[in-house]
Amino acid sequence: MNINDKILNRIFMITERMIVFDGLDDVLSHIAKTAIALTQAEAATLRVFDLATGTLNIIQSHGLTEGFKEQPAIHIGEGITGTVVMTGQPYFTTDALQDSLCKNADVAQMEGIHALLCVPMKTRNGTLGCITVYRRTTDPFREHDLLLLSIFSSEAVEAIEKARLLDELKKQATLDPLTGLLNKRALLDDLAVELDRSARHATSLALLFVDLDGFKQFNDTHGHILGDKLLHDFTQLLRAHCRKIDHIGRFGGDEFVVIAPQTNEQGASSLAEKLRQALANHSFLTSAAISSYRTTCSIGVAICEPGVTKSAEQFLREADDAMYVSKRAGKNRATLKQP
Repeated sequence: MNINDKILNRIFMITERMIVFDGLDDVLSHIAKTAIALTQAEAATLRVFDLATGTLNIIQSHGLTEGFKEQPAIHIGEGITGTVVMTGQPYFTTDALQDSLCKNADVAQMEGIHALLCVPMKTRNGTLGCITVYRRTTDPFREHDLLLLSIFSSEAVEAIEKARLLDELKKQATLDPLTGLLNKRALLDDLAVELDRSARHATSLALLFVDLDGFKQFNDTHGHILGDKLLHDFTQLLRAHCRKIDHIGRFGGDEFVVIAPQTNEQGASSLAEKLRQALANHSFLTSAAISSYRTTCSIGVAICEPGVTKSAEQFLREADDAMYVSKRAGKNRATLKQP
């Protein structure tokens, strides 16, 4: 076995390992570090095309400062990396600072970058992005480096696509398909985590169980399509009135749960009242285009105080019981579970 065969075998062994990493971030980090090792470079970046912005953004880097990573995004056909992605052809230079194609020469100068090698990450349907490796000297990258990085790039693309697929499957396994909120299983998992965190940091944890009043009747009258639309719109109300640290989920049917970390009795009651009022004042679409529908909700609130131990199931049952108290008391209200 010659030296090239040994290196190729090493590349394939490296890429086989990538599929066992925990998520896309780990795969991307491994790709950047391996690109550096294969080419004896000092730093590397991975850029991919972002459909939302229409630009090539750095999604992973190694050996570079935060200032370099925060440089402006690159458009397709712009600069070295944009040209490589547009043409699908690799590019290397001994000194980016003197290269007319280099767009952000000032950023490269601050980083001390000179030699550069950029290869496209090609898919079956086009180019995903590019891998770029850097040296802080003018020591040139050779054809040998280009060959190795090009071969590795093909394997890296496959690993990225697999990691993205796995991440999407994981997301689908934890999210409710209609609302995009956490599903029941994910809610219970998150609740267990937050209970543990609350116990370790001696903070209060609040749980809201929200049930829409009269939803079955609405469904029977206006149909499931508009019923789904109502649930979707109610989801937007929940998102608008909850914090980023709160966990929001659909427990099933027209039942929703909000896990509110670092929230005491007063904060939870305030949140419940805001949600109740927001829903009561909202107009929902009905089957008659000129009319609208208003509804209410019944909310149960439970609190886990510092020093108190509860299981996720017990805590959820407390909030559920409080919600049924609200139902029996006439609906359109929030009830706090008493100790």
